[in-house]
Amino acid sequence: MRLGRSKGKLAALAGVLVLLWSAGAAAAAARPAAFPVDLGGSFALMDHTGRAVSDEDFRGRFMLVFFGYANCPGICPIGLRTMVEAVDLLGERSEQVVPLLISVDPANDTPANLAPAVAKIHPRLVGLTGTAAQLAAARAAYKVSANLAGRSWQGVDLFDHGSFIYLMGPDGKFLTLFPPVMPPEAMAAAIGRYLG
Repeated sequence: MRLGRSKGKLAALAGVLVLLWSAGAAAAAARPAAFPVDLGGSFALMDHTGRAVSDEDFRGRFMLVFFGYANCPGICPIGLRTMVEAVDLLGERSEQVVPLLISVDPANDTPANLAPAVAKIHPRLVGLTGTAAQLAAARAAYKVSANLAGRSWQGVDLFDHGSFIYLMGPDGKFLTLFPPVMPPEAMAAAIGRYLG
């Protein structure tokens, strides 16, 4: 089925995943079934070093994709740390997985601003940014909403945005999604099932 832009449907699907993992059902299967939604797609952005990249640059590896922004005071630090801890828990197999942060804040997330932010989180985390149109296209492909919610007392833009973590296969196809508060151990176990 093709999923619309409803955050409610994604939240419900993520809730089902958490229940399955907590019940141990995910660990029982040798190879997971395809997730019943169509998410993801091509993107053409710039990484935190200023290099132009597209989804094609990551072919042959799994991508863990998170949408957020460098100055996020809320869910981004939690989701990103969970994601990279799960990658580290994969051990030698972690080289098969690229953790990505795609910005929802084109005005502030320049490569110069993203570089130190991603370095603080993990040396292998790749920060991606671009024009407002490029980032909107990436969000549309992943059915992610992002809206400027206001400004902090320090004058920092605050965004209300989707926070799921998407696992994409080596062919760029969507495999599954994870809630940002999932335990890293459970996320690593689930990713490991796809790695084989």
